Amino acid sequence: MISFSHLLNCKQIINLGNVGLNHVKRFVTDTRAFKEGDVFIAIPGRKVNPLNLITDLLKRGCFAVFYQFSEENEEIINSYRVNFPGVHFITVKDSITFIQELAHNHIKEWLTVEGNTLFAISGSNGKTTHKEMLSHILEEVIPGQVVSTQKNNNNHLGVPLTLLDVNPKTKFVVLELGSNHPGEIKFLCDLALPNAGITTNIGATHLEFFGTEKEVFAEEGYLYYAVKKNTEGRGLFLINNDDHFLRTLENTEGTQRFGKGEDSELLMSFYQDGAKLADLSIHNAFITGEHNKSNLVTCAYIAHYFYPNLREEILKAASSFRPTANRSQWIEVLGSKIFLDAYNANPSSMRVALDGFKEHILSLGTVMSDSCVILGDMNELGEHSARYHQETGEYASSLGFDHLIFIGRFAQDYLKGAKKGEMFESVAHFKSLYQQNFLANKKYHFIKGSRSLQLESLFDIN
Repeated sequence: MISFSHLLNCKQIINLGNVGLNHVKRFVTDTRAFKEGDVFIAIPGRKVNPLNLITDLLKRGCFAVFYQFSEENEEIINSYRVNFPGVHFITVKDSITFIQELAHNHIKEWLTVEGNTLFAISGSNGKTTHKEMLSHILEEVIPGQVVSTQKNNNNHLGVPLTLLDVNPKTKFVVLELGSNHPGEIKFLCDLALPNAGITTNIGATHLEFFGTEKEVFAEEGYLYYAVKKNTEGRGLFLINNDDHFLRTLENTEGTQRFGKGEDSELLMSFYQDGAKLADLSIHNAFITGEHNKSNLVTCAYIAHYFYPNLREEILKAASSFRPTANRSQWIEVLGSKIFLDAYNANPSSMRVALDGFKEHILSLGTVMSDSCVILGDMNELGEHSARYHQETGEYASSLGFDHLIFIGRFAQDYLKGAKKGEMFESVAHFKSLYQQNFLANKKYHFIKGSRSLQLESLFDIN
């Protein structure tokens, strides 16, 4: 039975009667997302009170609204009670804490069903890619039985809202865990209780808040200890044995080590159009770079581990995966092939993406001078931001790219390291020049940087 310590009026929960919380289709926090059967939880906004926006929602049949207690809110709700006497308006101490508590109790009960898997993903790079790949494969092989993180809703609010989408038909949850401050992964693990997982890698991410990669490891690597605790060491946890931090994690009954080194339990190798992990071979011509090939074959292995009888379906699903918008995505504009990753960037992800781009264009017989590389700012790197940009610029230059362009407030640091190239303050300052002099004149383009730069606007796509 669910208990709610943050409810202020438990009688109103009881009065939901035959409908009950167990019959709620979804809990939504956005009035625009409401559908019949949903229940609304109002989260106070900085500028807008969502309770002022629920009239249409109530007219469409919303039977319950949870809201945070305040004198202002009580005044608004009292007016609704007059016009919508059949709606249950339920007060809570804190809306977000209530959602977290509700999700925790809900998923705890769901996990008591044998065979249900909550697979969590942490790490510096590739979390969202893993989530999208694994979700795609599982949706193909066990359709309608998978719930996964949508977009990048991987924080203290997004995680519980994902968990609240879990229903009796759900057999597998793919949960992305995000963090940019110490302790956040532990909080999310305590909330979600994962019984399987992977930490993708450890790199120089969010150093503004963590300071060193060792501290990043302490944060992102906590998922291993959570799975170990929740399953007494029996739950599957994949260890990236090529990562010098992650390889230090101790073996348990459920751990499996993968990597290119011979000391890996699951040996990984690569093809021009795919990769092999243990005895599982994946071919997909739409992904670029060893890092993405590794991501895909690892996700196929995870699916195969839990559903070994669906091997052929899993291989077919992996081969049909396509990158989503702005994430390691190949697009074509005016006849030019563009590798676009305008969602996120840090030193380690930048290096592997550059490696993958070079590998790809050379495999096609293209000369380096027929490519253009555009690097945008890498944000949240802390006090050593200038050095990281300088080192990345140096690395890009060392790969032999002739046309290097740097955009953003760290452009001069990139250029200092590369010792060649051009720099621009913003996308707006470079856009017209790019479209006139570069876009149609180079066959292959590499574009990567942090989300704030919106590098995709260089060629007018959304």
